[in-house]
Amino acid sequence: MKERRFIAIDLGAESGRIMLGTLKDNRITLEEIHRFVNRPVDILGRLYWNVTQMFQDIKEGLSKAFSKYRDIESMGIDTWGVDFGLVTKEGYLAGIPVCYRDHRTDGILEKAFRLMSKGEIYKLTGIQIMQINTLFQLYSMVHEKSSLFNSAHKLLFMPDLFNFMLTGEMLTEFSIATTSQMYSPFKDSWEEEILEKFSVPKDIMPPIFPSGTEVGNLYKGIQEELNVKDVSVIAPCEHDTGCAVVGVPGKGENWAYISSGTWSLMGVELKEPIINEESFKANFTNEGGYNKTYRFLKNIMGLWLLQRVKREWAKEGFDLSYSEITKLAEEEVPFKYFINPDDVLFLNPPSMVKAIQDYCYKTHQGIPEKKGEIARCILESLAFRYKEVFDDLERILKKKIKVLHIVGGGSQNQLLSQFTADVLGIQVITGPVEATSLGNIVVQAITKGAIKDIKEAREIIESSSDMKTYYPKDTEKWQKMYERYKEVTNII
Repeated sequence: MKERRFIAIDLGAESGRIMLGTLKDNRITLEEIHRFVNRPVDILGRLYWNVTQMFQDIKEGLSKAFSKYRDIESMGIDTWGVDFGLVTKEGYLAGIPVCYRDHRTDGILEKAFRLMSKGEIYKLTGIQIMQINTLFQLYSMVHEKSSLFNSAHKLLFMPDLFNFMLTGEMLTEFSIATTSQMYSPFKDSWEEEILEKFSVPKDIMPPIFPSGTEVGNLYKGIQEELNVKDVSVIAPCEHDTGCAVVGVPGKGENWAYISSGTWSLMGVELKEPIINEESFKANFTNEGGYNKTYRFLKNIMGLWLLQRVKREWAKEGFDLSYSEITKLAEEEVPFKYFINPDDVLFLNPPSMVKAIQDYCYKTHQGIPEKKGEIARCILESLAFRYKEVFDDLERILKKKIKVLHIVGGGSQNQLLSQFTADVLGIQVITGPVEATSLGNIVVQAITKGAIKDIKEAREIIESSSDMKTYYPKDTEKWQKMYERYKEVTNII
């Protein structure tokens, strides 16, 4: 079989990577071509994404890839959801894209629900209510009477914005559009009632295309800069979780997943959304997936907490690796401190260590001082939070889930994976670590005819990946401590 090559441009909230995928003999090999740091920049108290630097890094990665391989067929971009840029009719950026962790949406939900109730918004969109969602970011701009709307021609979500920079085309892809809380799964279009109610100009919303659509070819200036001929730019699942779920090698009907990274996203893949009173009360979301499927899932704060304490300790002179931090956690007394990882206190505090300590103090648990205590508190609490969401998931689906797949960078945390198996009492399979890049690449390969369909794609991913299985231990003890966790976290 001839080698076929594709580029995945995978942009995360912490870093970006240019990954080269080579498909041959029903296996995909990945090669990291370029990696770069991606962190928001605080300018006068507002948190922005450094999009020009990101785009420069994307071009640098493409230059490296094309100088090494001349037969690359296509490229595709995936990023985090909800954030966006505004573009003028002339093709200029109208302002710098703002990071979802910026404080401009603090208190916005209360104001938004005066216009339309939480239940009404959910009923129209099926999307988990979170202050970071695009709708509420836009409403915060409306509320502050932003002049940017005067010059905006189109709203482009982050992957769409970079596709525009690469091709000049202004459109959006299904999976990323659904994260906005402005898309109607019933009408398969933007929900005009919501746009009108929240004073979002309807004409700035771009046309929506299915996952796997060819956006266009590289802009001529970039072709000349990189010394390449026409190369297709394909919109895979542009939402990174959509790509990650494509990369889950699940079999049958009774499996769930966690896409584990900065956020932990737990859910199942469905053919139709679930939008009812139960899903609303549990605050589950229905995000788009490949082949017009829906990712029925819940966002959990995830390893953001560990990332932040790691960064704080490094500033204090303790530059510990994640494996070193996990080892410290493993050595500590179990079940001593609990937090609710999804408490708004942990969204973007000045100090994550202090936020955790304050939470423990307010819930009468004492104060974790040692690094291992703080790390163990985070990991155990995440596992318990997974259990809460998992129980809700089974209840809403009205069926038992037999296997949980954990994919993404967080799947490498063996302690958290074991904790998850213990508290859920089911088999946990971890890997692939690079589920997002693999999912991105196989969608491109399907579009280009190199892979038949999603079933074949997942078989190829499984045969190409290292995976590990965890079996539950001490489940009775974990169940007992889970009740204690719920008592503690219900205090706040």
